[in-house]
Amino acid sequence: MPHGRISVRRRLLAMLMTLFAVGLGALYLLVRGYAHQTADTTYDQLLRASVLSMADSLQLVQGEWQMDMPYAALALLEQAPRDRVFYRVSTGGGVLISGYADLPSLPGRADTDGAGDSPQLYTAAYQGEPVRIAWMERKIAGPRNAESAVIQVAQTREARNALAENILWQGTLALIGFTAAALALAYWGLQRSLSPIQRIERELAARNASDLHPIAAPVPEELDTLVHSLDGFMARLADNLDTLRLFIAEAAHQLRTPLAALHAQMEVALDEEDPAEQRRSLAAVLRNAEKLSRLVNQLLSDASVIHRSNVKQFQPVNVADLLSQAVHDTVPQADPQPDVRLHLPDAATTRPPVVLGDSLMLREAFKNLIDNALRHGANNDGHIDIRLDADGGDWRIAVSDLGPGIPPALANTAFERFARGPNPRAPGAGLGLSIIKRVVDVHQGKLNLSNRVGGGLDAVITLPAAPHDA
Repeated sequence: MPHGRISVRRRLLAMLMTLFAVGLGALYLLVRGYAHQTADTTYDQLLRASVLSMADSLQLVQGEWQMDMPYAALALLEQAPRDRVFYRVSTGGGVLISGYADLPSLPGRADTDGAGDSPQLYTAAYQGEPVRIAWMERKIAGPRNAESAVIQVAQTREARNALAENILWQGTLALIGFTAAALALAYWGLQRSLSPIQRIERELAARNASDLHPIAAPVPEELDTLVHSLDGFMARLADNLDTLRLFIAEAAHQLRTPLAALHAQMEVALDEEDPAEQRRSLAAVLRNAEKLSRLVNQLLSDASVIHRSNVKQFQPVNVADLLSQAVHDTVPQADPQPDVRLHLPDAATTRPPVVLGDSLMLREAFKNLIDNALRHGANNDGHIDIRLDADGGDWRIAVSDLGPGIPPALANTAFERFARGPNPRAPGAGLGLSIIKRVVDVHQGKLNLSNRVGGGLDAVITLPAAPHDA
């Protein structure tokens, strides 16, 4: 078995067996006490009956004590094979009338069981063995004063111990049988209780790899949360797989055309003998290679954003630093260099522009936003403004250009993947705005596109500030 693996069945069985063992021990002690009490009560009643029978046979005749010994009173006590019975009858002054003179004398009244004229009981040792003794005082009116006699009957404990052991043995057998039946019933109940898990296991094992629909097997209430979580996990996995399949299909579709064009232009360039025509063909190859490179980069960026949006490992990030990096990575450094103006808040007078998010995703969104402005909104006489400002408890990132703005026909589909306008000014894959939209939504922000008065587009992202910074 792998290290650290646990078994619910074994744990429950161990707990049940421990519980039954403790219960069996407690019941055994109770049965043992009951057995000894029952044996003592039974033989104590026989001792009392023997004492009463002997007391009734005791008479005072002309001042002399006489007793017609009722041997039947002792015969019942002697039925035990190894038990012995002793008796003693003496006057109130201690003079022996009949029986064993060395029988243990009476204890103090405080140590005896019972009270009044009924027989009383105590335990003592006689001839090296423990004995149970019943006694009572018999009073008879004499010629001058009332005379009294003391009757004692003693019995060894073999019979009562044997009776207690017999009761204990029978009770123990009953307890063992009850425990075995209870454990079998508990095991059966445990198997029945775990059967829903086995049904879920069989259902999942019978599925193919692409079957991620919710579990249909009925489950008890205690497993509802687990099954609900598992269904949610499979639903998320199905969404991810659908997204992956869609991405692969769209990527294959988008890459097929530029690759075919690149292949055709390379063949044309190889067939050209005129250096000028060959140069023009190579220039076309270079443009298609750049277009293909941009498409591949955007596809990889889109895939990275999709993956990281599912992971959501957010931490505090500085928006000003991310904007500066995005400008540096996006704006060409070679001439003619576009006029891009970055406006950041004064660090000395405002709080740090910190949001809770994924720095790579946010940087990709800012790069795509700036790249869209450069490709579709820049002109020779205009410039691009990038501004970061505080907006209440949020941070507002605005990218403004002087281009043609967004066509009305594209207003409702601008954020869809691979969506492009009817007459795009520059080649592209139509993934930039969809990437930005996904990143903003994951960060619980807002994205707004609006045409500027006099021409141009304002693209505004609003992100909530980090909780400790709000």
